[in-house]
Amino acid sequence: MDCPKCGHQQRDDVRCESCGIYFEKYRRQQTTGRPANSGPKGSRPPPESGFFNTIKIVAITSAVIGLGLFLHSKPDNRIKILTAAAPPLQRVQLPAAPGGAVSKAVVDSQPQATGLAAQLAKSNPPGNTIETARNATVFIKTGWGSLGSGFLVDAQCHGVTNRHVLEFNPDNLFRKFREDPDFHAKVADAQQDLRSAIERLRLQETEIVANRGSVNDLQQISKKRMALEVELANLPKRAEAEMRQELERAAPSENAKGFTVVLIDGTEFSMSQAEFADQLDLALFQLPANSCPYLKHANSSKINQGDRLYTIGNPSGLKFTVTSGIFSGFGELDKHRFLQTDAPINPGNSGGPLINEAGQVLGVNTAVLVGTQGIGFAIPIEQVFESFFALRTTQ
Repeated sequence: MDCPKCGHQQRDDVRCESCGIYFEKYRRQQTTGRPANSGPKGSRPPPESGFFNTIKIVAITSAVIGLGLFLHSKPDNRIKILTAAAPPLQRVQLPAAPGGAVSKAVVDSQPQATGLAAQLAKSNPPGNTIETARNATVFIKTGWGSLGSGFLVDAQCHGVTNRHVLEFNPDNLFRKFREDPDFHAKVADAQQDLRSAIERLRLQETEIVANRGSVNDLQQISKKRMALEVELANLPKRAEAEMRQELERAAPSENAKGFTVVLIDGTEFSMSQAEFADQLDLALFQLPANSCPYLKHANSSKINQGDRLYTIGNPSGLKFTVTSGIFSGFGELDKHRFLQTDAPINPGNSGGPLINEAGQVLGVNTAVLVGTQGIGFAIPIEQVFESFFALRTTQ
């Protein structure tokens, strides 16, 4: 029914969940002309959330973006750690659909939406379960220019992403960059150019000797050749040293700390707090809002090879893009179990959800196998809830 005072739609026909009035009492007061009371003594409507008053962080473009890495490891140990556990999830029991079954898609989309869920459902009404999941996915940008994805996991507005999205860590980034085939290819090209130049100088030396040319010319050419040979020998170490210097220069300044979370309707939250998992590439944050849309999680151990999967994220800054693939199998990286998929996982997809056709999240998109196509990995969603105490009461 619709509230006669504020127009809020809900199933309860006794009291408005939005403005707090009792319907029957309100009707009697309207008839008698007396002022309407919002409810019994001490009751009041819920406070308005402050998520409209947000501060935008200007992203600082850094040399890190030009490195072209998938894993944007960006450490900032100055980010504060959340310590307080979130309040328990408030569950709503919905009436059964015709035939006695409750539709998972209806439950997950929260038809009695309020707060942020209502805001997003109004601005971006979902047409299917995938778009419902999209409304609970977020775009993340850091003060040093890194881009990533994340998603909300409960109505208390807890969000999940990858640790490497939020943490600027030059050591980890240096290691990943040094292992990148593109880096080695560029070094090899530079080495080949030097070898060609050295060979040309050798030929000039041979020609001068054969023609009994100038000794001074021969000495100058020999000097250039030996300098290039030294440069060739030191090239790999010099390239790594220059790369490390670039990473150190790209470290965030005091004014570039924190990160910004962007919703599907463009609403932005300026954030400075995140909690990092000890063993996995996971991070947890909480938006200063209420009644958030969130992704219901499925049991990742029950997925079958060949099942259709979808990723939602922000590849290369293309916000809230959906791609699809299949479940390829279970894999293991660094002694941890991962979900393997051929669904495209590109730079910017890190931290986004891997979901099934019902819009339920199975894992957190985390990495790809370097030098290959169609081999991506996601951390199972169960490990997310095991990693953070604040989420254990929301399952």
